[in-house]
Amino acid sequence: MRNGFIFKDRHSSDFGVTVRTKSRPILPSVKENIVDLPYRDGGYDFSKANPFGREFYNDRIFTVTFNIYADNLAEIQRKLSLLSLWLCGEGELIFDDMPFSKWRGKVSEEVIYMPEHSGRKAVMEVSFRAEPFCKCIFNTDGPTLEMPFMLGANIPVDISCLFKFNISGSGDISVYNFGDRPVRPIVKLGASARNVTLSMNGKLLAFMSNGQTTIDFEKQNVKNTSGNILVSGDFFEFPSGRNKLHIVNSYSQNMTVEISYTPYFMYGEHFDDLEWGDGNA
Repeated sequence: MRNGFIFKDRHSSDFGVTVRTKSRPILPSVKENIVDLPYRDGGYDFSKANPFGREFYNDRIFTVTFNIYADNLAEIQRKLSLLSLWLCGEGELIFDDMPFSKWRGKVSEEVIYMPEHSGRKAVMEVSFRAEPFCKCIFNTDGPTLEMPFMLGANIPVDISCLFKFNISGSGDISVYNFGDRPVRPIVKLGASARNVTLSMNGKLLAFMSNGQTTIDFEKQNVKNTSGNILVSGDFFEFPSGRNKLHIVNSYSQNMTVEISYTPYFMYGEHFDDLEWGDGNA
């Protein structure tokens, strides 16, 4: 499959090469934890035996083939030198045929080239080790004008308004995870936050708050202007789809709630079947 890609904000075409995908697995391997028990057929799979109750996955390996052309051997070497600098290090990887999905990856193995046609062509394979899931190129703030979206795409003009809420005392809000993998968002509470409890799907997180507060479910910390806040309970994930988040605030005044995250996908984004709704629980 012939297509280029962007890596570290540079496109493969910038280097005068053609690129062909050799291997791009659509599913990463599971981090298995299987125990072989005596006097039992087969083994027992503990892969979901963790606080999140789900399987976790290994990185993927994407392999692409480069065809490099030049008028002479010296020009080939110059192009190879530029490519070596570009491919060194970690960055975002976006394939041309998946323009709304970005992978975080780096070249995982040594890269060897094969000269052909008396040094006027070189062929090499490059393998990227990428994170198990791709991210959408935009987050809950919504897409920007320069992003390559087609007219009529099932994407609201102002996505961010769907992730801003107001509650008084306690209440439920409907948080839509429009990816197909769980996310751990950032939740920002307004100035009237006092002694707050968040709960979802049987898990509860409580903390002594006093004013504007930020809960980072990925880094598992809660902060306000005075620094880190002691918490009790569990940090949890927001599964794919619509989730009901129950919030209890000991201060009965109106409190703002803002949710932010970047959605993850198993293999490429899909917007056509999304049901955005209005954010009401």
